[in-house]
Amino acid sequence: MNLVKGIILLHRYLILLSVFFILITALLAFIYASLETTQLWWTLLRNHWHINKVDFHFIEIIERFLTVIALLILGIGLYELFIEPMSLPEPLKVNNFHDLKSSLGNIILLNMVVIFFGDLAEGKDSQDLVFQALATSIICAILIWFSHAGHGSKELSTSNTSLER
Repeated sequence: MNLVKGIILLHRYLILLSVFFILITALLAFIYASLETTQLWWTLLRNHWHINKVDFHFIEIIERFLTVIALLILGIGLYELFIEPMSLPEPLKVNNFHDLKSSLGNIILLNMVVIFFGDLAEGKDSQDLVFQALATSIICAILIWFSHAGHGSKELSTSNTSLER
C-alpha cells in the first residue's frame, strides 16, 4: 500500500512539465509583446503619428501583456498547488483552486474588456459591438457568480492538502 501511495505522490511532479511549458510560453509571449511595443515606439518616433491613429495598437499591446500575466499566474499557481508554496506578493499567492480560477477569470475578463475597447476604437459595426458587449457582460456575471459560489465549496488547499511535502 505504501508503494502505491509513493507512486501516486511522485506523479504530482508531472505537473512540472506543464508549469515548464506554460512559463516558456509566457516568456516567449513577453518577448513578442516587448518587440511589438518597441516597434510601435519606433514607428511613432519616425513618422510622428498622432496618438488617435495608434490607440488600437496600444490596446493590442495591453492585451498581449495581459495574456502574459495570465500565463504567469497559471504557471505559478499550478506550481504552488502541486509542488510547494512560494514566498510571493499576496496578489500572486494561490492557496487553492478557487484562488487560481478567480485570478485567471479576472484576467480573462479584463482581457475581454480590452478587446472590446479595441474593437470600439477600431470602429467596428454597431450591431456587432452590441452583441460583443452583451456577451462580455454575461461572461462577467457568470465569473462573478462562480467567484462568490466557490467560497462555500471544498477546495484543495496548499495549507490543508493531504499531499506530503
